[in-house]
Amino acid sequence: MRDAPARIEDRWGGSPPPAGADELDQLVYLSTLIGREPRLVQPGGGNTSIKLGEALLVKGSGTDLRTIGRAGFTSLSLPGLAALRNAAAMSDADMMRFLASCMLHADGPAPSVETPLHSLLPHRVIAHTHDVATMSLTNLRDATAERLIAELFRGEIVYVPYARPGFPLARTVSGMVDRMPRDAVGLALAHHGLMVWGHDPRECYTRLLNVVNRIEDHLETSRRSRAVLGATARPIPAAESRRRCAELVLPVVRGALASPEGGRVILNFDDADDILTALAAERLPALVARGMATPEHILRAGRLPLWLDLDLSASADQLADAARTQISRQRADYEQYHRRHAAAGERPLDDWAKVVLIPGLGMITACRDKRSSVTANLCYRAVLETIANAEAIEAFQFIPEPEVFAFEHWPLERRKLEEQDARERASLLLPRHVAVVIGSGSGIGRAAARRFAEEGAHVVVADVDAVAGEAVATEIGAAFPDRAIAVPVDVRDDQSLAHLVQRTVLEFGGLDCLFYTAGQAPRFAGLTDIRREDLQRQLDVHYLGAVLAVGAAGAVMRRQRSGGAIVASVSKAALAPGRDAVAYGASKAALLQALRVAAVELGGDGIRVNAINADQIDTPLFRRFAQERAASRGISLEQQLEAYRRRNVMGVSLIPADVVADLAVLLASERFRFTTGDILTVDGGLPEAFPR
Repeated sequence: MRDAPARIEDRWGGSPPPAGADELDQLVYLSTLIGREPRLVQPGGGNTSIKLGEALLVKGSGTDLRTIGRAGFTSLSLPGLAALRNAAAMSDADMMRFLASCMLHADGPAPSVETPLHSLLPHRVIAHTHDVATMSLTNLRDATAERLIAELFRGEIVYVPYARPGFPLARTVSGMVDRMPRDAVGLALAHHGLMVWGHDPRECYTRLLNVVNRIEDHLETSRRSRAVLGATARPIPAAESRRRCAELVLPVVRGALASPEGGRVILNFDDADDILTALAAERLPALVARGMATPEHILRAGRLPLWLDLDLSASADQLADAARTQISRQRADYEQYHRRHAAAGERPLDDWAKVVLIPGLGMITACRDKRSSVTANLCYRAVLETIANAEAIEAFQFIPEPEVFAFEHWPLERRKLEEQDARERASLLLPRHVAVVIGSGSGIGRAAARRFAEEGAHVVVADVDAVAGEAVATEIGAAFPDRAIAVPVDVRDDQSLAHLVQRTVLEFGGLDCLFYTAGQAPRFAGLTDIRREDLQRQLDVHYLGAVLAVGAAGAVMRRQRSGGAIVASVSKAALAPGRDAVAYGASKAALLQALRVAAVELGGDGIRVNAINADQIDTPLFRRFAQERAASRGISLEQQLEAYRRRNVMGVSLIPADVVADLAVLLASERFRFTTGDILTVDGGLPEAFPR
């Protein structure tokens, strides 16, 4: 949010289309300029089109104007689409079948639901935005909005009363086309944004900015020196205090919004100064209950935000109880709303709440993944600013509740989400999970971090080597955008571990899986030669650091009340004694016992704790281990590896790290939902290390 609207800068030519760009390239350029300005459209919203000869090229369904390329536009026959002019009514299913029949290339993206509107308007290039400026006017009473549009634009922009997106909106506008002023350049759509047209993409962009900035100037005058949201009703805690409270509250919210059918959610937390200032305003609780700014925002950010009024000075338990109670009460309100409008057998939505507002703390958004949660945040920021602007003029209002329900359950959109959910459940082991992998800069940890991401998890890459950790997170992010972060951690340092847990919670909202595979190179020495510092060095990493990490992860999982999984790599040294390995082996054995204790203590919370006994894994640490063993025995590395191969019953040499990663993911998944306190072996079969 801003205290006052800001004009949108003309960015055409800042990085111009390439020389020789055709008209589709210019449309792509126009689209990305619009898409990268969140005050014009929020991620995934808005659309653009161009008519080339007898073809309409329009943004395809599911594409994003920020990143769209030529392939993101679908091509349809204009003569075929002309039949829409004579259609008095058309169901969504019939409309989509009709649009599919008009496609000129079967391999293009599915047409947007706004394709009929683009086709029925007789203009060459069209851009449709959900800009904050226009939404501030079109979320007023019709009479007020229409009067302001007429005063500001003198017929250049035509006001269109609300109609449901898709064919109903296209039909409404089609009936107005012949009555529009000849010099009209666009439409202000009630509760639905702005459409502007031009002969070419450059003209369309220029007109769009002129319209938006004229409204912005009017809004700035309206808001000047006015506390439109009311006086500040409560103090805003200091940043450090907020972050401590958020670390306690976010897992509670995440657990409360999870559902057996819809699964977990990933959170985004925003405690920026402008959000905190808005949430502290005395009128805001009543204003946010009036709704969103466009139907598009219902899809991205839900029907209404939850409002949690928490005493941030209370104890952790009191905070958790208050948050759960208030969410439960608002869930009951939602279920009553659902009963008022639902058809027989129509189920309440699993993703019924996507925005949570907590005065003094900030805004939490909850969706299926981090990218969607950030989108919800940007959408609701636009809604908050729209509310403030509309209140500066008259009074913010949204569409009636029955229309909200109809759009919230719109089959065209719900079907996409349901199909995505079904694909996740069928193909991924850990969809929407948050996994922390300690020791993920190389070896087993690196392989595991990648594997967790492949199975749907958001991953925190934690390693003492910050550069290595960042490289792994970047590698994961290239394949799975916004699903991995790197956090340096030294498990020998309590503050470093605490920072890791806090960063995980603030980034994703909680924690579902911990895989501990941090390793310290062994110090080979017999009992008569071992030193205290040798023992301490091994214990710090393999035992003390691990126990503290397990405890911290377990505390977060308990606050979520949605179970969890903890897995640690203990190696065969925990079970089989080896000469000169008292420091390494004893520290691993201590860890194994600690994991068994953790399984007993955390089992009642649905948190499973298991170990992996891995040996002969092809990692830099094991190769160094083998090299040192070889040197101590006066043999070559190859001879040492051959000795390892001969000692296991399967006769295997080095085992790929991916094998351990696969097992870690399985142990963290529902496949092992009834297994805890166990140890699984990956070593080719060492009889002396058999667990039982």
